[in-house]
Amino acid sequence: MTNLATNSPVVVIIGPPFPRSGTASVMQNQIEFYRSCGYVTVFVCVATHCSLVETNPDWQNIRDGILELGADRTYFAPIDNRRFKILKYVSWVEHAFRGTALDWIVFTGRSARLPGDVIRSIRQLPIALVHVNHVFTLGFARRLLSQVVQSDDRVPMILETHDILAEFLHGRGEINPWTHGHDTVDRLLHSELSYLSKSDVLVHLSVDDFNFFKSRLPDKRHILVMPTIDETFVSEIDASSQSTDSVDLLFVGTSTDPNRAALKWFFEQVWPLIADRRYGVKIVGQVDLLVRTSLPEIYQAYRPYFVGPIAIAELRSTYRAARCVFAPMVSGTGISIKTIEALALGKPFVGTSKAYRGMPMDLILQAGLQAHDSPQDFANAIVRALSEEQLAAAASRRAYNSVFSKQAAFASRDEALKLASSP
Repeated sequence: MTNLATNSPVVVIIGPPFPRSGTASVMQNQIEFYRSCGYVTVFVCVATHCSLVETNPDWQNIRDGILELGADRTYFAPIDNRRFKILKYVSWVEHAFRGTALDWIVFTGRSARLPGDVIRSIRQLPIALVHVNHVFTLGFARRLLSQVVQSDDRVPMILETHDILAEFLHGRGEINPWTHGHDTVDRLLHSELSYLSKSDVLVHLSVDDFNFFKSRLPDKRHILVMPTIDETFVSEIDASSQSTDSVDLLFVGTSTDPNRAALKWFFEQVWPLIADRRYGVKIVGQVDLLVRTSLPEIYQAYRPYFVGPIAIAELRSTYRAARCVFAPMVSGTGISIKTIEALALGKPFVGTSKAYRGMPMDLILQAGLQAHDSPQDFANAIVRALSEEQLAAAASRRAYNSVFSKQAAFASRDEALKLASSP
């Protein structure tokens, strides 16, 4: 392991193993911002599940995805099994035998370990800031700071929340491994707030999260940063070859309950209103497996529309060929990256209120977009978008440029940096 010798200030960015996702896009934006400010970026990928040991067959894929973020130096901290087994009991005692599922994830992250030579390399760097992604990597971040920074030095810490994890964990029915039961939202939130209170500045990626945490931690400093889309992603799609077949309606979704519920609502409530128009529909991503197993009647009825996961080159050409991107969301937390992607690409977009969740709706409305929550309104909006493509595309571009552009994100991140650096 070679040292990263530098006289420039260093920011250590800590994040979970979420390559090629909305979280990865946000972390890439962080790296670009800090570089623009003259920082050297060191990214540390922290395993947050006990299965993510170095011999895990997915670990190499995780490494490849994280390396694509493009930090100046990237390190990986897989789970140390011995440390995990010890901390499992130590953490249980630390929480007075009342630890939550969130506490479990935090201690799991703490049991991830960097090689000794990496620790020594980081210790030689002029670390000016630590930027933590997700509260469940905070335990690791604090331990790393104690290992690499002199006790009398103050290194500010920014924590980017990404979501209200208490609601997310409760919503997906997360089991508490200590109690083998479900935690209440209140207990999970108590744990989450206690961790967040340990950071100097909190960055939130949606209006809802910003308002929620600001009301519960009024003494902390809060900054709203709207997610942005990697410009390379946009340029690659613009430069991709045009698919021979145009796609009237495109939905891109992973295997999540909100995506499953969205497609259920769309095919049961909306599609019958426009089926006679014979629009071509493509549903891309792993959501097809979830629909196949949990909504077999819908899957069989509309099977030709489900194409499943596709290669990145094919995804680019599919996006390019799409005449309209639709997001019939009826649930979900955080902010919808798929909505922001469609706006960044200048695609006509039709979504419900949940598709615009966490966004400043006053600015969205000013750009010429609005939510459509009834089946008839949603159907009418699709017909209108496909009949007035240029106008609809222009509205998407205005919304992206005013709310989600890299310039807007950088301005907000600069404010967070100034707050963290001030006494």
